[in-house]
Amino acid sequence: MANKHSISIILYGLRFSPLSYEEKLKRLRAIGYRSIQGGIQPGMTNDEHKALLDSLDMEICCLASDLNGVESDPDKYIACCRAFDCDEIMIGTIPVECRESYDGYMRAIDRMNAVGRTLARDGVVIGYHNHAQEFRRFPNGKTGMDLLFEHLDPSAARFMLDTHWVQAGGGDVLHWIERCAGRIKYLHAKDYRVAPANYLTGIGDTHKQFAQIGAGGLPWQSIVDTALRVGVKAFIVEQDFTYGEDPYACAADSYAALAACGLN
Repeated sequence: MANKHSISIILYGLRFSPLSYEEKLKRLRAIGYRSIQGGIQPGMTNDEHKALLDSLDMEICCLASDLNGVESDPDKYIACCRAFDCDEIMIGTIPVECRESYDGYMRAIDRMNAVGRTLARDGVVIGYHNHAQEFRRFPNGKTGMDLLFEHLDPSAARFMLDTHWVQAGGGDVLHWIERCAGRIKYLHAKDYRVAPANYLTGIGDTHKQFAQIGAGGLPWQSIVDTALRVGVKAFIVEQDFTYGEDPYACAADSYAALAACGLN
């Protein structure tokens, strides 16, 4: 594996930008980003995609996909990993048909273990990316995260914790980073803030928002220090919505905040 830059970004937060993919990359490179989370790019071969990134002195830290996609053609994803010198493919969420019950989670875990073991033969693993739903507790006392942690095969699957969604689910971000020691290489870095919803009068109606790093309430220096200690190699910036703010300005704020924590 090549050395990866420790500050990366996934382009999901730029999906509403009218710029072309290449122009988005150029804007990010101008901010300072030299790494993205990406992979199979529609309309481009792996070689064309790599040539574009090379021309900008950028790299892909790890791939992003979903369980159905990877299951349907694991060889295609293995080839993409080889092209970009990556060893992990993010599974963005548990399939919708598996989210409602203990049995559903166990079916999804069996599927992820199966495809992860197929990938592992070629030196690639999956990385499970959480949302808040995994922190719901089932009647047997277990949460979805408990089931994932206990039953995903560590030789075939890692975790790609999302800091915002851990907080949104009622989890302790630092606890979960520590718990994933040895089973996490990439972290989705996303802040969490209480919405300035002046139109709401009931304190029980408080809304949350996605926020650029440092604009919310998460303890970023402690997150960075803890994550580095347990083996995290890249912090992948993601802000799902920017609420009217320029997403590139938000990306710049997040980059600066992580750089201030000692990352590059």
